[in-house]
This record gives sequence, structure tokens and C-alpha cells, in this order.
Amino acid sequence: MDLGWLIPVLTAVMIYACICFAIIKYNILPNTFSFMGPCLMIKTIHTGIFDKLSRWKRLLIAYGNLGVILTVISSVVVTLLFVFTAFMSLFIDTEPIAPQNLLLIPGINDYVPSTFAVWFALIFAMVIHEFGHGFLSRVENIKVKSAGVLALVIPIGAFVEPDEEDIAKSSLGTKLRMYAAGITNNLLVGGICVLLLVLLLGLVVPGTSPYVYGVYAGYPAEEAGVMPGTIIFAIDNTSVSSLADISAVLATTKANQTITLHGEYRGTPQTYDITLTSIPPDLAGSLLVSGSDSGFIGVSFSEPSVLTNALHTLMYPSSPLGVAGSLLTFIALPFSSIAGSAALSFLIVDTPDPAILAAPFTGFWEIIHILYWCAWINILLGIFNALPLGPFDGGQMLRESLRSWFVSRGKDEKTAFSICRSISYVLVLLIVIPLIMPYIL
Repeated sequence: MDLGWLIPVLTAVMIYACICFAIIKYNILPNTFSFMGPCLMIKTIHTGIFDKLSRWKRLLIAYGNLGVILTVISSVVVTLLFVFTAFMSLFIDTEPIAPQNLLLIPGINDYVPSTFAVWFALIFAMVIHEFGHGFLSRVENIKVKSAGVLALVIPIGAFVEPDEEDIAKSSLGTKLRMYAAGITNNLLVGGICVLLLVLLLGLVVPGTSPYVYGVYAGYPAEEAGVMPGTIIFAIDNTSVSSLADISAVLATTKANQTITLHGEYRGTPQTYDITLTSIPPDLAGSLLVSGSDSGFIGVSFSEPSVLTNALHTLMYPSSPLGVAGSLLTFIALPFSSIAGSAALSFLIVDTPDPAILAAPFTGFWEIIHILYWCAWINILLGIFNALPLGPFDGGQMLRESLRSWFVSRGKDEKTAFSICRSISYVLVLLIVIPLIMPYIL
């Protein structure tokens, strides 16, 4: 197991511990710094911004009501998803999840890079979430005592501290709207970011030449130094402008024949002399190595139009089923190595060669990365906060709903709390089962 991530984590923990020790020992800025268990709370009591954001009361109450509906739907969907995942994990053998991949820590999680786009999106999503609680609290005449950031080595959340007495005196509808507001904000912002992605990606212009999509390890192209992303202009003295042209040229070659590949990589002209080998049996039927006697270069080729077609399928689904498939693909993109969607990695972190996909202006791909991660993190944060689990917003909504129902019928509210605890235990079990089953199976 690769433990290279452990050293920077331990270093960060030690620095965090020293800072916390100094704050406690010297009582540094007691009105700004406080602790909730091991978590450092950096807060302010100046919360007038929520009053300014809550002026449109009728509109925001309608927004809150819509948020309650969205939260309930999200809660049901994500709970069913966990039930299905746990059930399938009992019968399907999967790879264990590495410990560092259980948390959304950029640079530590193998699938979440430590880039400006990711860190910005993570902090932005947490702030947007808590802002929802803050301005809906003021709309519902609940005092906001403080707001700030919660850190445990790294920022793990933002928080708004509504007055507990005001919450206790509020109606059920008020509480539900207040709890759902953070989730609603995340889903709304995530949806806006997806819409902006759709509009901006429509400006991308595909190139006209085929390129190297992937290079097979241990085969001639790799040994010659061919890089993925290399634009191909000609093979020997024959110009090629499509996959069909490449296929026609390679079909006339033989094993042990030397060919010359002409192209460019990131704007630099490249020429490779490559001695072909025999076609591996498992690739004998593929498009670009048709004919069992043809030579094998060890490259998978593609065309820019393939990328734009994949983008069109992802961003412009034509049916409700297509929308669901696009959403799943969109969420799975960071896990492209296991989801089969690596071709769209330029949405996440890569910057494609302008000869493959031409951007309409400078900085375009940086904006795309920010929008993608803002959409991804906001949607996931909103959906998972809707879970009817303990301290999550969905859990607090379930608790208040059951409590109100039992109290209105003259029954003990402790029964509601017991039901909520039981549901939380079941959900934790559903989450844990897929994590431990790979080790058991």
C-alpha cells in the first residue's frame, strides 16, 4: 500500500496541534477562536449581511418551501442508492477503497487533485451552504449569533449559529425551511455551474487531425517516445486526416517493418521512427489493426470530433434516462480510471492541445475547471447532507418532523428520537457494508 500521503498528513496535524495549543495557552482572540471538540472554530458575531440578504421575505419563503421538497426527494434517492450499493456489494467482488480516499481532501484523495479550482470550489460550497441557513434564519426571525469556519487541520466546513431558543419556539415549517436552505443553495449553485459549463463548452472548436489517444506499455510506440496527445499528420510519406486514413496505411504494413510517424506535440514538430511488431491476439479485431498480418504500432488513435461528440452526449441528454446517465457520468469523471471516462479529463484538470480542442479565449480551461468542481462539490454536498442521518440537515429535518408528529398526538417525543437513532444506525451500516465487503469477499 502506498503510504506516501502519510508524511504530509502527519506534518499538517502537528502544525495544527501547535497552533491550537498556542491559542488555548495564551488565550488568543477569545471572541474569534473557540473549540468544538478537536475542531477549531474561527467565528465572527458581525452577521448583519444575513439581514441584508433576507429582505425579500415572500420570495425567500417560497424558495425555502421548494428547498424542503428538493431535500426530501434527494434524501429518498440517496438513501435508496446506499441500499442498492450495500446490497450489490454482498455479491460483487470489488477493489477495497484506500483509506485516504474516504475523505474529500484535495491532494490526499487519489481522485481529487490539489488545485486552485478544487480548493476554491470546496470552500465556496461550504460558505454557500451556511449562507443558506443564515439568511433563511433571518427571514424566519431567528437570530444568528455568529458565523465562521470550522477547521480540523484543514477547513472542513463553515457554520452559522442560530439562536437555539428562537429555533425551539419556531413552527415545524420554519425549522424545515431553515435546515433545508443550505442543501437548496448547494443544488441551485451546482445547477447554475452545470448550465454555465454547457454554454461555455459549446464554444470549443475541434481540430481536424487525428491524434494519439493512448500508448500501450511495452510496445513500439512507447519505446520510440510517442506521447499521448501527439497530433498525427503523416505516416511515412502518406498524409492522414482521419482514423480511416490511419487504418488504411497501417493495414498495408508488416511486423518488423519500420515506419516514420510525422506530427507535433504541444506545438512542437515530432518525427518518430518505429519498428512495428506483431498484433497481439486480443487486439486482432480492432479497427486500426485490421488484418492479422499487419504490423502493430502500439497506439490507440482518436479524433477531436470524438471528444466533442462525447461532450454533446454528456451535456445535451435527449431523454430523462439520458439525464440520469449524464448526471452519473458527470459525478464519476474524477474516477475516470475506473469509470471509463478518461477522455473527458480536460473538464477536471487537463488542458487539451489547441490542435485537438481550441479554446475561444485565454484562461478558458481554468474557468471550466472551476465551474466543474463547483458543480461537482456543491451537488454532492447538497445530496449527502440530505441523508436522514444524525447531525446532517436531512437528519435534523427528520427528527423535527417526527417530534412534531408525536407531540401533536400527545405522545412522548423520546419515541421520535429513538426512531431517528435507529435510522441513523441503519444508514451507517449501509455506508460501512460496501467498505468492508471487499476485504471479506
